Amino acid sequence: MAKKEEKPIEKRKPTAKDWQKIRTLYLRNETLDYVMEQIPYLDIKRKTIIEKMSREGINRKKRKIEEKVTQKLCERVEEEKIAANERHIQLFNESLDVIQTLLDQYKTELTEGKAKPRASAYNMDLIMSGISKAQKGLRVALGMDEEGNLKIDQPEVLVIEGVKEDNI
Repeated sequence: MAKKEEKPIEKRKPTAKDWQKIRTLYLRNETLDYVMEQIPYLDIKRKTIIEKMSREGINRKKRKIEEKVTQKLCERVEEEKIAANERHIQLFNESLDVIQTLLDQYKTELTEGKAKPRASAYNMDLIMSGISKAQKGLRVALGMDEEGNLKIDQPEVLVIEGVKEDNI
């Protein structure tokens, strides 16, 4: 079976409707290659499109659209940062509430003379470390520290030979 020969596409000059399509694609920030792929039936060159878009002020309009998009994106990112900071502040405050509860329990155990209070030196070191971390986190979230990448050290645990944890 013989292959049918494909007829070359007859190209025509662009109409007002064709130019509207080109403008729309151009304003959507499509590449000229993409624009040309969408209009293979038109007898037009890339240079002609660029010149006409420039003459009509489409480039200026395109820049304004890009600026507006960038501005809206920046506003949205800023809103997300604020929401994240508010959430961090809430979590830090909740962690401090937990620490306060633990301290109250330890204080009660100590004042009542409980035989084995949980207020060991190790536990108190962990609590103080938690308070310090919450304070640093809150300072960053509230914008009180400009750095934002504060080094938060883990508590140092000392091992004393010959001392049992039960006796601490």
